[in-house]
Amino acid sequence: MKAITTTLVLMVLFAGCAEKERYAERYLDSIGLVLHMNRPAEVAGFLRQGASPRHAVEYPDLSGISRLSFTCNPEDSTKLIDQLSLAVIPCELSAAGYSGSNSVEYWQEGITWQPEYHWAVNGDSCVFAATVIVSNATGREWFSRSTVMKDLSGNPVCMISDTLILRNGDMELGWWNASGPALPLTLRYGWPVNSQWNQLVPCIIPHAGDLISGTHEWPLRTGDTLWIPSEMEIDITETVHQNTTGYDCTLQIYNQTGEYTEIRIAHPDRTPRGALFQPEGNFPSFIGLQPGDVVILEYRILYN
Repeated sequence: MKAITTTLVLMVLFAGCAEKERYAERYLDSIGLVLHMNRPAEVAGFLRQGASPRHAVEYPDLSGISRLSFTCNPEDSTKLIDQLSLAVIPCELSAAGYSGSNSVEYWQEGITWQPEYHWAVNGDSCVFAATVIVSNATGREWFSRSTVMKDLSGNPVCMISDTLILRNGDMELGWWNASGPALPLTLRYGWPVNSQWNQLVPCIIPHAGDLISGTHEWPLRTGDTLWIPSEMEIDITETVHQNTTGYDCTLQIYNQTGEYTEIRIAHPDRTPRGALFQPEGNFPSFIGLQPGDVVILEYRILYN
């Protein structure tokens, strides 16, 4: 994860329209913008020379601001108490942390981001690409010299340091790219879906970037491996019979793809529910099937 320190310059492209000039950032320098996935963006900066703190709260209802906070010198802090008490949005005021310049921070409705992940498998190699989707629903354009994205836990995961114009609507931006070997199709019992065989393609991608939890189904990560669903699934049929200690199971694997296919068989010693996975007979960890081949595997699920 990258350590991120940013400043961002934002400008409104509506000069000449008096009402549009009332946005709070008009009075700020050294503005920073942090984008979140599940709440408004954070905009922070220092008051420009000649601007007073009252300018930043004159018209908050026109700007999409949902929360506002100030760090001011004690004199300005005293002057602002009465004005902020009449504000239509939550406001905070503090003299602690004042460093010589009055600073302003607010939440800006209408700017968020989401990650998207793409991949392609070609033979025994795979390529992954992650992109960032920035959504701007403010009805106006923003200029930024650097933009920081945070995940659902508030951790910074992505930074765009180039000058960026955030136009109204959605914008797709490149994030990270990585490649590596693709291993054979894997039948994996109990993961990611419990109590069933999952058909997956594991790809060894040690230099993959962040995968943001809670926002995507695929790929899945374990260590330096990214797991994706198989595009060409093998036909499998599981038969389960209950007994006094658990279940007797058979798995029929049929290669209906029309081409030779190598398959890795993976299972846990114990299932997520604590049952023992007991292979029967010559239970393989790897098989190769010609078109039309059928293999039947036997195993037990035992509860102690």
